[in-house]
Amino acid sequence: MLYLYQLILTNIFYRLHRHNEWRKIAKRERRKRIRKELAKKLDPITYLTPEEHEFWIKEQEAIQLLELEKIAILNKEENDKWQKAEKVTMEKWQKLQEKIEHLRQMQLQEEAKLELEREMEQKQREEEVQRLKEIEEENKRKQKVFQENLEQFLKGDSMDPPEELLISRETRPNADICPFFTKTACCRFGDQCSRNHQYPGISKILLATNFYIHFGLENSNFSEYDTDVMLEYEDSDTYKDFKDFFFDVLPEFEKFGKVVQFKVCNNYEKHLRGNTYVEFSDLRSAVAAYQALHSRWYGGRQLSLQFCEIGSWKNAICGLQIKKRCPKGRACNFLHVFRNPNNLFSIYNGSNYRRRRTPPRSWRWSESPERDSPPRRHSSSRSTKPTKRDHSPLKKNSVRITSHRKKSRKKD
Repeated sequence: MLYLYQLILTNIFYRLHRHNEWRKIAKRERRKRIRKELAKKLDPITYLTPEEHEFWIKEQEAIQLLELEKIAILNKEENDKWQKAEKVTMEKWQKLQEKIEHLRQMQLQEEAKLELEREMEQKQREEEVQRLKEIEEENKRKQKVFQENLEQFLKGDSMDPPEELLISRETRPNADICPFFTKTACCRFGDQCSRNHQYPGISKILLATNFYIHFGLENSNFSEYDTDVMLEYEDSDTYKDFKDFFFDVLPEFEKFGKVVQFKVCNNYEKHLRGNTYVEFSDLRSAVAAYQALHSRWYGGRQLSLQFCEIGSWKNAICGLQIKKRCPKGRACNFLHVFRNPNNLFSIYNGSNYRRRRTPPRSWRWSESPERDSPPRRHSSSRSTKPTKRDHSPLKKNSVRITSHRKKSRKKD
């Protein structure tokens, strides 16, 4: 029994040994076959037969021919595309060059045009300078002739004034004449008035607008809330100051000729307030006074004169103002005038005019806006001597009319 069991085991081991050997051989052959297949895939030509190799060569030649044909076709297509792109690029370049050339031509034309305009402007500028020079020379010549004629007229060598002074001016030639301006030579609307204002070239009457100023006139039109301003002020103070003004200003105008009328407005309206009218007996005196006193400085204010026409003083002056019964009151557009000292020039034709010795005053006439200098202390010997009045014409140097204000007030 044991022997049989050993024999069976021996047979089993033998078979297992032979199976293992067979499996080794089978695996080796399988690996060999796999290597051959891989080698064929990597290099199939080596393992081909002569017939297969010849067929493979022909097949490769055919494939190569097909590839060459495809390459030629692709090269031709690319060449066509390149030629088309080159053609489009050349067309664009040609258009760009034409555009650049066109712009260059336009720039040249513009530069030529600008150069021509500069030359024309330079020529026009030179012509304008020459024309202005000729006009200036002509104006100088006319001014020289005018000055000569004016000097002859002022000296009395010529009876007629220069023609340039006779030219009148109108604000609205086609409109109706302003009645208030015709009567008083003033209008509340000024030159903006819808009616016509006629300004004469020269006349015997000089108007100094807003020449007389005083606290009583300037502060009298405050609203009802400012009534405290005028509580300690009376109209008599304004009239006293007007008398000083009258005796200081009238002699300066009388230096140039006989004055037949002198009126100062005490209206409260701005276009009439402080207006001073001076009428001379002849035209020559009025022109000389205007030439000497216009733009002069009086009491720190510049004097502005203009010629005006007053057809009738009776129509220009409010007749009810003297009796203090004017219905318009402060809004009246006719002249409310101060009563001149000693009723001088009270009759409108100036027949009752008589000269009064004017008291010395301290008002200042000058060529520039000077301020009142502080009073100087004089010695007793100098204070007893009366000051002399300088009656020289007001042309270049300022004239100071010195006085003692306190003494003149006592006399008044």
